[in-house]
Amino acid sequence: MAAYLKIPHALADDILALYQPSDNTLACREDGQSPATFIDALKNAGHYPDLVIFLAHALPVREAIWWACCCTDHRSDWNEAETRAIQAACAWVTVPDETNRRHAEAMAHAAGLETAPGWVSQAAFWSGGSLTEKGQPAVQPPPNLYAHAVAGAINLCAVLPDGAESEHRYPDFVRIGLDIASGGNGRLIDEGNTV
Repeated sequence: MAAYLKIPHALADDILALYQPSDNTLACREDGQSPATFIDALKNAGHYPDLVIFLAHALPVREAIWWACCCTDHRSDWNEAETRAIQAACAWVTVPDETNRRHAEAMAHAAGLETAPGWVSQAAFWSGGSLTEKGQPAVQPPPNLYAHAVAGAINLCAVLPDGAESEHRYPDFVRIGLDIASGGNGRLIDEGNTV
């Protein structure tokens, strides 16, 4: 059984309590399951979109956003605004300060939220800090809002533009996420491995 050092939860139910799981997700649930056992159950059932949502909530914020960065960076068909959105999210992961978070917000708007890169940049903006403009009363994002954006980014990245590549992309993206969950850097391609 894999050891996912970066997942801070002892039970899958602890993670499932963070969001509203689908019926497919709940069909794989058993009492007392570890996150690793539950991940295997989702994988074996072929419920990749649900697995992405689960893992996005299971990982800490920086690791989750880094996973989305790695997945979006896995493709080379982005336009200039989309590429800048990915770069902004990566910059926030490297230096998670307010300047990079606000820059990620601007790049999410430029790329648009109908794109995976727009969502990865939005995830960085939703990582913490106020959602309102500077000088306005602070409004914190709801807990785990970033995880919804991470899952949206990865699921869109897997299926767009026409779903034809999702059969190959989902297993690749899950391998990247599980590498990060295990303490790796998610850069499986850069290390000469195929994903």
